[in-house]
Amino acid sequence: MTQTPVTVTPAPHSEPRLAAITETITRAFATDPTWAPMLSPDVLDLAVARRYWGFFVSTAQRYPWTFTIDGDTGANANVTDSVAATTVWYPPGSDELTPAEQESFPDFAAELLGAEKRDELLEKSDLFEAAHPTEPHYYLSLLATNPAYSGRGLGMGLLAANLAVLDDLGAPSYLESSNPANDQRYMALGYEKHGTIALPSGLTLNTFWRDPATR
Repeated sequence: MTQTPVTVTPAPHSEPRLAAITETITRAFATDPTWAPMLSPDVLDLAVARRYWGFFVSTAQRYPWTFTIDGDTGANANVTDSVAATTVWYPPGSDELTPAEQESFPDFAAELLGAEKRDELLEKSDLFEAAHPTEPHYYLSLLATNPAYSGRGLGMGLLAANLAVLDDLGAPSYLESSNPANDQRYMALGYEKHGTIALPSGLTLNTFWRDPATR
């Protein structure tokens, strides 16, 4: 992996930018071992995954903690490639969904996935919630690199830039690694294993905690 200097674009983001953020997340998770079997079993049809991730990108805009790195922006650039990497964070004491969204989410999931997959998703969400630490922290909900820009170190570069801000704030952070192939990358940035999540599929995920670095 080649580390590339990054320029971070913070929130707020325009509607086209949010659509590009959603597209980057959708493509990045299209083959993710945790989410792909449910949201994108056919990598040629990402409509369900796009709507699912768009919902979470939209609600996260309640907080100014969505960051991006620009992709191609020239006259001939495809708008879906205009975000090379993105992170979606939640600050201490916040929730991913509003109370109204929490109430309506089961119906949304059933309409999107069907009742059986809805129940599987809710079970998975409960497992993630049970593993979540109670100490105040910043939560990295999503980290995604558009596959068109993979191999350049942009995703980890964006995360490193975010962590430098959290270090200045003296704030810890937490994440779940939905793909075990990324675990070493997180540990290289100072994360330590916090716990595990055993999914019904048989996949076991690691969760990670990082105390702020002292300078």
